[in-house]
Amino acid sequence: MKSGSNLEQVLRSGTFAVTGELGPPKNSDPEVVRKKARILKGNVDAVNITDCQTAIVRMSSIGAGLIAQAEGLEPVIQMTCRDRNRIGMQSDLLAASAMGLKNLLCLTGDHQKFGNHPGSKGVFDMDSIQLLGMVRDMRDAKKFQCGEEIKGPAPKFFLGCAANPFAHPFEFRAVRLGKKIANGADFVQTQIIYNVEKFARFMEMVRDLGLHEKAYILAGVTPPKSLGMARYMKKFVPGMDVTDEVIQRMKDARDKQDEGIQICVDIINQVKEIEGVAGVHVMAIEWEEAVAEICERAGLLPRPTFETIEEQPAAPVAETETVVVREEIAAPIAAAQDTEEILARARAEAEEILEQARLEAERIKASAAGSEAAAEGVATVTDDAGEHEMNEKERLMALESVKQGLAALKKAYGLSDDQFEALMQFAGAESILKKEPEVAKSGPAAPAAPSAPEPAPKPEPAVAPVKEEGAGAEAEARAKAEAEARAKAEAEAKAEEEARARAEEEAKKAAEAKAKAEAEARAKAEAEARAKAEAEAKAKAEAEAKAKAEEEAKAAEAKAKPAPAGLDVPPLAKEETPFNERATKVPPTSYRQDYSGAIRECVLGNGDKTVTVGGSEVLPFHLFEGNMPHKPLVAMEIMDTAPDNWPETLGQYFNDVWDNPVAWARKCIEVYGADAINIWLNSTDPNGQNRSPADAARDAAAVIAEIDVPIIVWGCGNAEKDTETLREVTSLIGDKKVCLAPLEDANYRAIGATAMAFGHPMVAASPIDVNLAKQLNILLENLGVPLDHVLMDPSIGALGYGIEYTYSVMERIRIAALTQKDDKLQVPIICNLGREVWKTKEVSLPSDDLLGDQEGRGIMMEAMTANCMLMAGGEVLIMRHPKAINMTKALIDGLMG
Repeated sequence: MKSGSNLEQVLRSGTFAVTGELGPPKNSDPEVVRKKARILKGNVDAVNITDCQTAIVRMSSIGAGLIAQAEGLEPVIQMTCRDRNRIGMQSDLLAASAMGLKNLLCLTGDHQKFGNHPGSKGVFDMDSIQLLGMVRDMRDAKKFQCGEEIKGPAPKFFLGCAANPFAHPFEFRAVRLGKKIANGADFVQTQIIYNVEKFARFMEMVRDLGLHEKAYILAGVTPPKSLGMARYMKKFVPGMDVTDEVIQRMKDARDKQDEGIQICVDIINQVKEIEGVAGVHVMAIEWEEAVAEICERAGLLPRPTFETIEEQPAAPVAETETVVVREEIAAPIAAAQDTEEILARARAEAEEILEQARLEAERIKASAAGSEAAAEGVATVTDDAGEHEMNEKERLMALESVKQGLAALKKAYGLSDDQFEALMQFAGAESILKKEPEVAKSGPAAPAAPSAPEPAPKPEPAVAPVKEEGAGAEAEARAKAEAEARAKAEAEAKAEEEARARAEEEAKKAAEAKAKAEAEARAKAEAEARAKAEAEAKAKAEAEAKAKAEEEAKAAEAKAKPAPAGLDVPPLAKEETPFNERATKVPPTSYRQDYSGAIRECVLGNGDKTVTVGGSEVLPFHLFEGNMPHKPLVAMEIMDTAPDNWPETLGQYFNDVWDNPVAWARKCIEVYGADAINIWLNSTDPNGQNRSPADAARDAAAVIAEIDVPIIVWGCGNAEKDTETLREVTSLIGDKKVCLAPLEDANYRAIGATAMAFGHPMVAASPIDVNLAKQLNILLENLGVPLDHVLMDPSIGALGYGIEYTYSVMERIRIAALTQKDDKLQVPIICNLGREVWKTKEVSLPSDDLLGDQEGRGIMMEAMTANCMLMAGGEVLIMRHPKAINMTKALIDGLMG
């Protein structure tokens, strides 16, 4: 026994093991972990605690693992290489072992660009294979990675690793798993399996290598929760092989979630029959409630338990209010044997609460009905608003009582939200209480109050008769008054009309005067603007002429200035006798590999200065096996602004021209013999100078206009800013062709369409992952971009900073392209290595007896990084130091013969 963990003992006993997965929260709430742990407890032998999955900040795996362990659920902590160097890893593992954690899954980790801190620096001090070897040596040899002995107890972990049976190239998956097992993996958890037939072929290769006898292999499974989830995994998740049968089953199902669970159960039953499969790893993050149902249907319950060896005290738990509450309800939970019994008891108590609620609802309803019945026999209107108000208050109080009772029940039994929702589904009484009471909508209406009797008509007063003569005079006076009123009204109307006409005429004249004044002002402003523009244009032309003269003077000075001494590199001795003549005693089949694919050719540059890269039909420099028609190309890097972090050992070669990109580029070509130029528009970075795209594009266009070697224009790495900047560059350079970089998943459509429209080659940049690199090439091809216009940047690390992982990924890309006919990976690889090397701390440390000369150290770091990239398949290298470049070119010339 190595760790004495429950998982280890289940596997060693020959029992079919079950592990689960638990995602820690994106906050510091321990109840989230406790809740999930209670759901999974009893259904799995151990649970993986993820380590910031998808590079998103979450509670640490070790911290969440200790919380789960306190709940009685054995954790498998995870550790990725993304966030820690080997010092931090070993330190955390010592603490984890001291706290009683016994299982460890070693992972390389998702690239930080996937997560919520894409600008963070990935460490990748080692990969998962190296991490396994380091922890194995800590456990078995009691040695730290540096070789120092561990004095005292050493960490005892049951070591696990991950495997993806479906990644490219498929034929090498078992071999890669063999490396992990050879470095100490005791158990293996695979990627999610939907294609059981292909997984069976993978297991056949595993058995051929005898790996199933050296480590326990757990098949990864997950229930698809919806049709959309299944389709997403099929189309967008790299390394996932979702079959059409699974999609169709989810499409036809009426209950998608139940069908997803059944699909998972069916896959478990199939993989159980495959020789070498020791268990399953059920991944149902944020759907932990499904795990119990899956295990029940698959016949995996109950789970066995074992007494652990080397019992160690769990982490102390602070006494908080939460602990007090849990102690109060410990008795009823301890009495329940499993989740089903807990749910049954909770249902019984909920039914009792709801039954009391129903009785209360009926009483309230009867009370309201009594009020209505009493009102029916009353002839006059009665005010029963007070009665209904009282009934409504009782109803609300009863509803609140039900809610409090059910909430207490949920807390007492530790129910999840989904389990609590299931209880609420039969809460008929609650729906009755929530229903608004009806207020006497039917029944006879109360009779209206009788109308008051109409008052008797008053007698009209007697009027004395008027004499006839008086009536005629009165009529005449009335007629005269009406005529005078009409005449006065007509006069007033006429005066008003005349006033309105005068006002309109004055308004018209005022408008014309205003329009005339505005026209004169506008003409004057235009004249002033023209004069100002002419003056500015004249000043600008004079400034440009002056700048050009200064630039030409600097260029002439740089050209006249000889290259600094000590940069020349002697050529490597070439082997004149072909390999097949030197190996006559060895049959060709022993050293020759047949290749089924070839790398596409990509043309860079313009006119008679074009350079073709790619075209290789064999692995790098394997000229004895086939054709490698073009030499790798080395480009020198310049910037659109003077760098502020270059060490003097590098800056001394360019600081006389680096305030002028055109002069800088000319010096690289005329003094240092650069074959190509990469101009890095770093000044546009929003987190740096945040220079405008237009200004940076003008500098790039000036270099492109003056330089005739191939040019790569590299943005700052901000997708939105690069889109604006690179589009601006293409609008300024006319018919000249440049290589645009980088195109990422966030901006490939915009820049890809622009590059395709003008015929520019482009760089497809992706994090260090074979499948992601391939996926971006597929997206570009779907957009209409021909892949012979694409260079692939898989991201690289410098010597001592993840170069092993870089080499591994690039090598896998080349093998898939040349031996698996993977045409989506058959494009040249570009390695932007200069900036990675010259930002390391080693190139800036001063000279001393231990590390040697500072400049020589930097040169060797860049040259050795370049050599590794060449051997892994790099066809275009972007570098900085003239001597490192000369050393790299000498190696290329020597190997190409």
